[in-house]
Amino acid sequence: MKIWKSLLILLFIILLAGGGYWAYQNYFSARKVNSLDLISQDAVFVFETYQAAETWNSLVNDPVWGIFKSLPAFEKISHQLVTLDSLTGENGQVTKLVQDEQMTISLHSTGIEDFELLYTLNLNPNKTSGLIEDIKSKIPAGARFQNRMYSDQEVVEYYDAENNRNWSISILGDVVAFSSSSFLVEQAIRFYINEGQETFSTLINNSSIDKNSPGRLLLSGKGLAAMLKGVAGDRENQAIASLQIMNAALALDLSFQQDRLEFVGPVFYPDEVNFTPSIRANLTAIESLISNRTLALTQFNLESIFETQKIENRAFPFRSTLIGEIQRNLTDKGFFDNFSGELYFLDLEKYGGSDQNLALLARTMDSSTPISLLKEFQKAENENNSDYYLDYEILFISEEDFPAHLFAGKFPGFGQTFVTSVNDILVFCNSQQAMKMILDDFTSNNTWRNSPNSPSAKSELNSASGFSRIYLIDEIWSNWTKTTNPSWSSFLQRYSSTFRSFPWISLHVNKFPDRTEATLKIPYKSDFQPETKQSEAISLQPNKSISVGQPLIYGPSTVINYQDNTQDILVQDERNVMHLFNEIGEEVYSYPLDGPIVSEIFQVDYYKNGKLQILLATKNKIYGIDRLGNLLPGYPFSLGNEWITDLNLVDYSNTKEYRYFISTENGNLYLLDKTGQHLDGWDPNTIGEKSTGAPGHYRIPGNGDFMAALGEKGNLFLFNRRGEKQSGTPIKLGDAIKSGGMVWRDPKSRSFKFVTITSNGEIIHTNFNGEVTYRNQLVKEDRDSEFMLVPDQKENDFIFVSKQYNEVAVLDRSEQELMKIRVAGDDLIYQYFDFGADRQIFALTDKTQEFSYLYDLNGNLLTTMPLESSNAVQITYQSAKSQYLIRTINGSRVTEFLLAD
Repeated sequence: MKIWKSLLILLFIILLAGGGYWAYQNYFSARKVNSLDLISQDAVFVFETYQAAETWNSLVNDPVWGIFKSLPAFEKISHQLVTLDSLTGENGQVTKLVQDEQMTISLHSTGIEDFELLYTLNLNPNKTSGLIEDIKSKIPAGARFQNRMYSDQEVVEYYDAENNRNWSISILGDVVAFSSSSFLVEQAIRFYINEGQETFSTLINNSSIDKNSPGRLLLSGKGLAAMLKGVAGDRENQAIASLQIMNAALALDLSFQQDRLEFVGPVFYPDEVNFTPSIRANLTAIESLISNRTLALTQFNLESIFETQKIENRAFPFRSTLIGEIQRNLTDKGFFDNFSGELYFLDLEKYGGSDQNLALLARTMDSSTPISLLKEFQKAENENNSDYYLDYEILFISEEDFPAHLFAGKFPGFGQTFVTSVNDILVFCNSQQAMKMILDDFTSNNTWRNSPNSPSAKSELNSASGFSRIYLIDEIWSNWTKTTNPSWSSFLQRYSSTFRSFPWISLHVNKFPDRTEATLKIPYKSDFQPETKQSEAISLQPNKSISVGQPLIYGPSTVINYQDNTQDILVQDERNVMHLFNEIGEEVYSYPLDGPIVSEIFQVDYYKNGKLQILLATKNKIYGIDRLGNLLPGYPFSLGNEWITDLNLVDYSNTKEYRYFISTENGNLYLLDKTGQHLDGWDPNTIGEKSTGAPGHYRIPGNGDFMAALGEKGNLFLFNRRGEKQSGTPIKLGDAIKSGGMVWRDPKSRSFKFVTITSNGEIIHTNFNGEVTYRNQLVKEDRDSEFMLVPDQKENDFIFVSKQYNEVAVLDRSEQELMKIRVAGDDLIYQYFDFGADRQIFALTDKTQEFSYLYDLNGNLLTTMPLESSNAVQITYQSAKSQYLIRTINGSRVTEFLLAD
């Protein structure tokens, strides 16, 4: 394939037929020009070579060409240029022409979303002898040329037989510049006639290329900003703004390696930053906190935190008041004194209703001082908000872009900031969902350090680099298609398999005694094949089955075996006997209860020694049972003549001083300590109606603690911890509410709201000042219509369900319809599972027919046949194995299925 040869033939057709040999000789008596002096600094990229033909042959003979040629643009250009190859003979003159001559290909933005290539080539008159007349005699029939002047420079434009302008060309000194965009040729002319302007050559300090190398790739911050502006949905974001004013560039020599393209070369950075890596770096500790749900990672690994502060985002809009508070209350008090130079910025997958989850890991020698100072900073800002998750205290700071103000404008995107410390590493997250993700995966070893399922790209993270940026293409692809503008998004989605054949891209900056060097690696799958669409639904076979001997009425529910961190399975049979099985299906113990279980299953550390016990409620009693099947002291206990409808577990400050929040049939709320003693203000607290779901405790940043209960008559009750009604209580939401509600943090407004839906289908949002902030009535087609709010398994997100006639509609939190499902039964259970990224499952269980159906959020069945199930299903995602673990009960059996992700 001689595409380079054909391209140059086309060039000469335009050039020589339009101007003739005399013009050629005349122009080339002009000054010598470096092609880089004709190229703008905001070029998306520039490829410069003195070995054009040889480099092209290496590319098309490399396995990566199998990927490139699957894109329509490459396929079209290849076809057109190979066709033009017939214009000359096989005498090698074109290869001789370009040998040892400077040639560049640069990509430029030519419109809001459009990009075009500019070509430049140095032509040596001594190499053209005998070629001119041959080319002139083979111009395609019907083609023509048109000459015009631009700034006193001649521009020759080539029109094909259909009168389409294909190329514009101009000779500038000893360089010919040509492009399908006349704008780019005119821009090159302006640089040519106005010497001294800032061009790509000045950006890289006029550094020279190794003429014997395949070529070098030139990249600039301004060029990357131009690219992002053209493809991004949000053209005014902080990433683009910071790149636009960055006078940094890379000049990277190309080499073809086994299954990857590699570019290595000098860094041109305007600030004096020492990129020597930290000698105290502890990559092992950092990797243990990098979640396998990471999409992209930025590493700063310098000798000190003060060196990292020299890398400043000058486009960031600093607020002087916040800078002053940070200086007085943090920096001047030694906040950074124990920091190393290690900062790791993670883009995490979407989760729990938050589409952008960010985490910053900052290693310290001792995190106690910065944590203490952050608490003092909270008080100085009249914020004393903290909560607990998995035994970690989470500090909340409401100041927008707090990490960016701390770290010289780096790491924007934090509308609010949640902070904790893990093994002396400070963790800053922009959302509760991100913090839960980091801590969940750290606890379950689903990290780059400890998981066998960690990405291959983790090999690119090393302590020898002062700076690194890694994109995991397959993982981040869905995000990219959502954040690009519509035209580019559709293109990326259509050719998803092609782009995702590049598993990751990495950029490293390394400091050597005599230079600072960057390395760009682009690996690819050499066995790439165009994607073949396969059936989504899978036939599942049981992986495991446990027989209890009696029909089951409760479960399956899972609890953690504190001895080995595996999952135990809990069920209850029709004789009210509770059974606990370990992960392999062996019965740990059974215990007869006085009635059916009416609550969720909770685990408590009653003795504060790390050993976990089970807490549950029947209608009459509350039980605490240890792993040996023994009752805790004083258990079970009752509420006298009261019938329990719901139980919730509360631990205000992670001290294991548990509170049991209970609602009853008579519309009373009780708050007990873990010994069963009634607490003041809750003995009982009467609301006059049954609650829909368990009452709960919520800590709302800026507002404090709330004890909340949603009544079935449509009233929301808010209390403080002493049982005193809060402002506006009760809040009248509607006439009746069948489903529960949930507290949700809106990532856009960053406000906390209580969300529910009435029995008549009215969606309601309420704040914690006692105000209804939103109402919207869904379509109700008959009086028997059923409306439900269905939270996910961790109550991070939710969906709405509308059942009318024999059809179920599922809507997302924005009330946009996701799917419609035809159903015949009336006794239905709805469940929603969100495991992050695109791993969401809607489960519908028909209790009459005893079948469970699993759908993705596009309405596609995940299994070819429904699962036999008489109750709600239990689903866990095993990230280390990339599979779902699904458990059901039917009759007297517990059945386990495995579904690959």
